[in-house]
Parts: sequence; structure tokens; C-alpha cells
Amino acid sequence: MAQIVYSTIGSLREARAIADALVRERLAACVNLIPKVESVYRWKGTIENAQECLLLAKTRDEKAQ
Repeated sequence: MAQIVYSTIGSLREARAIADALVRERLAACVNLIPKVESVYRWKGTIENAQECLLLAKTRDEKAQ
């Protein structure tokens, strides 16, 4: 069965490197990068904002473990 795994990455450059490695190692069939995602989250008791890149990796269940 196929699934999509998503993660936010700190920069587009880092996301590209991860995407390349996932596809090269056949851990993902395809990876989509969505740059300039703004994340709002709580960290150590304060509300933070960060610009990140969203990574969507299309893979199989057994490879997502």
C-alpha cells in the first residue's frame, strides 16, 4: 500500500538534499517540495514562527517504518 509522508525542513537547500537521497535510495518514488511554508508552534513555553519547506514523500508502507 502507498502512503505520503510529510515533514517540514528548515530550508529549501536541505529539503532538496533529503529529497534527492530518498529518491536515489529508492525510499520514495517521488518527493514534492513546497517552499516558503510558515509554521506556527509552541516551543519552550512561547509561540514561535518559522519559514520552512514542506516535503511530501510518496512511498510504500514498509519503507515508511
